[in-house]
Amino acid sequence: MKLKLIFLSLLFSISLSARQTDDGESFFNNKQYAKARTIYENYLKKRPNDYKYNYQYARCCYELKDFENAITHFEMSGKKYPLRDLYLGELYFNSYRFDQSVVAYQTYIATLKPDDPKIPEYQQKVKRAENAALLLTRVDDVEIVDSMVVNKSEFLKFYKFSSELGTLSQELLKMINHRTVDKIKYTTQRQDRVYFSDSIHSQMDIFTSFKLLDTWSKPVPISNVINTSANENYPFLLLDGVTVYFASDGENSIGGYDLFVTRLNPSTNTYLTPENIGFPFNSPANDYMMVIDEQRKLGWFATDRNQPAGKVMIYTFVPNSAKIIIHSDDKNYIRQAAQLKTYRKGKVKLNDSDTSSKIQVQESHNQINFVVNDSIVYTSLDQFKSKEALKCWNEYQALIVDHQSKINELTELRTKYNSAENDSIRQSLSPEILKLEKSNVELEKSISIKKVQIRNEEIKFLQNGK
Repeated sequence: MKLKLIFLSLLFSISLSARQTDDGESFFNNKQYAKARTIYENYLKKRPNDYKYNYQYARCCYELKDFENAITHFEMSGKKYPLRDLYLGELYFNSYRFDQSVVAYQTYIATLKPDDPKIPEYQQKVKRAENAALLLTRVDDVEIVDSMVVNKSEFLKFYKFSSELGTLSQELLKMINHRTVDKIKYTTQRQDRVYFSDSIHSQMDIFTSFKLLDTWSKPVPISNVINTSANENYPFLLLDGVTVYFASDGENSIGGYDLFVTRLNPSTNTYLTPENIGFPFNSPANDYMMVIDEQRKLGWFATDRNQPAGKVMIYTFVPNSAKIIIHSDDKNYIRQAAQLKTYRKGKVKLNDSDTSSKIQVQESHNQINFVVNDSIVYTSLDQFKSKEALKCWNEYQALIVDHQSKINELTELRTKYNSAENDSIRQSLSPEILKLEKSNVELEKSISIKKVQIRNEEIKFLQNGK
């Protein structure tokens, strides 16, 4: 009798389990993902390593945009479900784990038949992930000074640059497929040349035209090197007259529109092969409309990353005179910097992990070049209104001097290390070099944080008068 009760109890438990599993599948198929996830979550508490429940739970998390949990549970679902690698390829890519994305996509492609029509599409995803992985090794150390979310339909109104750079205008162009795109026109400061985007056969390309006596020359494509079989848009010409920034969603894009730069070779009147300017300016989303004011040392670009439909984020930044690459053994920090996650939305607030390496000693105590926001740049200490900001400035300068001193000391130690006659001398120098390197990293963090404090104190005073 006892055995019979145990058997009936076991049978009931199996029957209940099957019914709840079916309910989970039913909820999922009816797009009731939250209810389905709750069912699979309860089962995972009892059987946390079950491949099927992990896979089904991960699918629910994916649909609910809980991407980190989706990654965790897809990884725990084993190799029984080939589609998990397709999901992981996308999830790894969007979380900037590009090397893992390449492997996941390649693993999924290997499960397909050789004549599967989807293979070229997935191979393109592999290529983009490989390109992004390479760009992630050269993340630009950029100082963001402001950001704002605006309507995409009028985003150019918020680019506050001098008319000396020329002018930009935006027109909304309706395409054949009912899609609306930006038609951008850049006019030089002398108003003698225009660069503009327009549609040819539902594809955006960039054209140019010159001012003649009373008319304009017939528009011609800017260059076959710039215009491709993909879409090119958002042109801007630097004051040097040869450097062109634009956006393209072609094969060298990470995803959507990416920002590219090219230069005219005056001797041949041809453009150099465009270069993807990389992270953090570009992302798997759409990134476009780079404008740089070299005289005021300010730049702007727009992106729809992490934004709802119809909205874009405009970032204002301090352009580097030369590319400064972030070096770190912390891969997570590199990924965060590439995503601009070391920058908090709002007025000039950075996370403590920011390690800007753009550090230099002021040549003169009173002559400075300090960006307060996108419309205020101080060139003298006398321009500071906040006593607290000025106090922070003096602390900032002291940190810079200390950092420069340690850099000099570290250079001397490395020279001694490289010229040492034997390993014994090198071993004696190593601990001191490592200690100084660690100290310099901490100083760089302190310098970056102090610079943000200066800006925040001054902005607070300008806004509140105290």
